[in-house]
Amino acid sequence: TDTLLTYVAQLKAERDRLVAELRTIGYEVTESDANFVQFGRFEAPGGAATAWRKILDRGVLVRDNGVPGWLRVTAGTPRENDAFLDAVRDLKKEQEQRG
Repeated sequence: TDTLLTYVAQLKAERDRLVAELRTIGYEVTESDANFVQFGRFEAPGGAATAWRKILDRGVLVRDNGVPGWLRVTAGTPRENDAFLDAVRDLKKEQEQRG
């Protein structure tokens, strides 16, 4: 039981870190008590589908769960979450450069 509770606490901390970092980067994030976070407001060109592809091309799996303009990421290990955050930071820079 203690091991499981420790894992749950770590997962919550990582989820909360994702929420905070995504907001800092400039994405909207829905509140979540689950092990995943929905983020976005991706707009044209390409919207969430283009963002999904660019993140996937970086080796990071996110889900396009059918909500227009939004993607979903599952909280993982700190290393996995760092890779995800690096990918979305790069994506945000690309979006800003396009204007």
